[in-house]
Amino acid sequence: MTTTALRFPATVGRVRPPSVSRVALIMFLWILPFHSLGIALAFGYFGMSAGLVRVMAAWKETAIVVLLLWVAVRTTSGRRRGTPVLVTDAILAALLGLAVVSMIAADPILHAGIPVGAQFYGFRDAVFFMLLYYVGRAMPELAESDIVIKHSYYIALIVSVIGILERIFVTPDTLVLLGVASYVNDFLGLASYTANNEWGLPANYWTDMGGVAVRRSGSVFLHSQGFALPFLFLMPAASAWVLSQKERRGVWLRFGYALIWGGLLVSITRVTTVICIVQVILFYLMMRRPEWALGSVVAAIGAVAVTVLVVPGLLHFVWATLSWQTGSSTTHLKDWGEGAIAFFEQPWGHGLGTTDAAPLRFLRLPLSADNMYLSYGVQLGVLGLAAFIGLLSTMLIKAWRGVWIAPTDEERRFFAVVALATLGIFMNGVTSVVFSSNMFAYVYFLCAGAAMTAAYQLSRVARAPG
Repeated sequence: MTTTALRFPATVGRVRPPSVSRVALIMFLWILPFHSLGIALAFGYFGMSAGLVRVMAAWKETAIVVLLLWVAVRTTSGRRRGTPVLVTDAILAALLGLAVVSMIAADPILHAGIPVGAQFYGFRDAVFFMLLYYVGRAMPELAESDIVIKHSYYIALIVSVIGILERIFVTPDTLVLLGVASYVNDFLGLASYTANNEWGLPANYWTDMGGVAVRRSGSVFLHSQGFALPFLFLMPAASAWVLSQKERRGVWLRFGYALIWGGLLVSITRVTTVICIVQVILFYLMMRRPEWALGSVVAAIGAVAVTVLVVPGLLHFVWATLSWQTGSSTTHLKDWGEGAIAFFEQPWGHGLGTTDAAPLRFLRLPLSADNMYLSYGVQLGVLGLAAFIGLLSTMLIKAWRGVWIAPTDEERRFFAVVALATLGIFMNGVTSVVFSSNMFAYVYFLCAGAAMTAAYQLSRVARAPG
C-alpha cells in the first residue's frame, strides 16, 4: 500500500473524550483482543474450573450492562446531549424485540425444541453486543477526536507482530501446551471443529497450498478467521491514522503499518485481505485522491505478482480460490445450500441458537454456517433479516454522508472508518459470520452509535439558517 500523506483542512480544536468513553475503549480495544488467550490459559494451562472461568469470561457482557446503566443514568439526569430517536434506534429496537420474542415463542408456539442454553448463546452471539450501539449514541465525542483511530492502529500493530512471531516460532505442540486445544474442545465444546488434526486445534489453523498444509496465524485470537475479522475495522483505522496526517508520518509509523499488513497476510484469510485492500482504495477516493487509489491498485497487483513468483504453490492456491476448488469453497457451498433450504422451509425463523457454533455446544447440527445473512435469516426469519440489513444500510448511508459534511479532520476520518467497516461487514458476511469476532462486534457498534449521534448533530447544524 502506498503511504503518501493526504492533506486535510486545518483542525478546529482537540477534544478529550470523558473518562467513561476512554474506559470503554480500553476494555474493548485493549483488553477484549486478549480475552480468548486469557481464558484458554486460565482453563487449559492453569486448570481452573469451568464454572469459575465462565464467570470470568462473562466480564465483557457485564461491561455492556454497566455501560447501559451509565447511559440510563446520564439520560435521566439530563447530562446527555439531546438527540431525538433516530431511524437506526428504531430498527435496532425492533431487531432486539424480535430476538426476545423468538426466545419466548420458539418452544411453546413453534415447538422448536431448542435447548435453553443454546437460545441464550444464540441471543448473545446474534444481538446482545448490538446494545453497545446505544452506549455509543451517548458518546458522540468519540467522533470528535482521533482517540479511536490512534488506539486502533497500535492494537492492530501489537496483534500483528504477535501473529507474525507466532508463525515463525510457535508450533502446534506449543499451542496445545498453552491450553488452546483444551479450551476449544472442552471449554467451548467445539470438538467438531478440531477433528481433522492430531493436536485437537481448530481446523482453520491450516490451509492447503499446492498440496501442502500451510499453517495460518491466529495471534491472540487463537484462530485465523478470528484474527482476520477485526481488520475490517482496524485496517481502515490504521490507514486513516498513517496515510492522512503528514505531521505524524514518521518512518516507524510507516514501518508499523507495513507490519499490520504482514499480520493480516499471515492469517491467510483471502476474502478479508481483499476487502481490506478495497477499503484502502475507497479511503483514498473518499479523501478525493483518485490517483493514489489507482496507485494502490497497481501496488497490490505488483505485490501479488512478486509473491506468486517467490512462494511455491501460491499460484495454484490463487487459481483454486478463484475457481472455487478449495476445501473451504466446497464447505461454503454445502453450508449455504443447507442454510437456504432451512430459510425457505420456515421463513418466519427457526429460533435463536440454531445456526453456527451455538447448537454444536449441545451436540446438535447447525442449520446454517459460514454466512452472516443466512444466520440471521434462518434464526429470525424474513423480518429479522430485513431489520438487520436495514440497520447496517442506514448506518452506512449516514456515516458515508458524514464524511462529506464533517467540518474537522478528526470527524471526517472517524466517519470514513465507520463507513468502510460497515461496507466490509456487507462484503465479508457472504463467507463468514462477521460478528463472531467479539472485538470487532463490540468496537464497531460502539463507534457506529457515536457516528449516528455525531451525524445527526452535523446535519442539524448544516440545516440551520444563516
